[in-house]
Amino acid sequence: MFSGDAGAPFLLVGQAPGPVEARLGRPFAGRAGRELDRWMARAGFTSDEEFRRLTYITALMRCFPGRNPQGTGDRPPPARAIRNCASWLDGELALLRPRLLIPVGQLAIRRFLGPGRLEDRVGSTFGRDPVVIPLPHPSGQSRWLNNPANRRRLAAALVAIGEERRRYLVAEAMAARTRLLAPDRRPIG
Repeated sequence: MFSGDAGAPFLLVGQAPGPVEARLGRPFAGRAGRELDRWMARAGFTSDEEFRRLTYITALMRCFPGRNPQGTGDRPPPARAIRNCASWLDGELALLRPRLLIPVGQLAIRRFLGPGRLEDRVGSTFGRDPVVIPLPHPSGQSRWLNNPANRRRLAAALVAIGEERRRYLVAEAMAARTRLLAPDRRPIG
């Protein structure tokens, strides 16, 4: 499951769709998506529509992995399923060539940055092409954000995403202005 335009400058990679996403066919359409929308508003996106216009959203696993055996939440995507879906994600990365990559959740972060603790990843920026800004998963299942230090890490990550958004919008405005002011160079005749 994915959504977005092939020209989107940002790529958000989640773990797997949940039951609401599977039913609606839209990534981050359920409770975690509402929390993600709040986070993106804090990052400076003017609306959910702006965020989704600028961001191609995909996942490590393409289908809902089912409920966990206790029935208290979704199963994490199994490693085998992630491997089976890897060629889709690799193809999207090659096609999209995003300027900003936002891995959401420990599994997605590990896919792009290797093993490590969330505390060492969230709130930091990695790389240049693309810039990678990891986020924790916005699920209500995670207790990671109960720690005030981790909430500060999330705030730093959202500031960094907002700065990337601002840079992109400024560059786009300048490019549009240049196109308007440039003389028409079509051949005559």
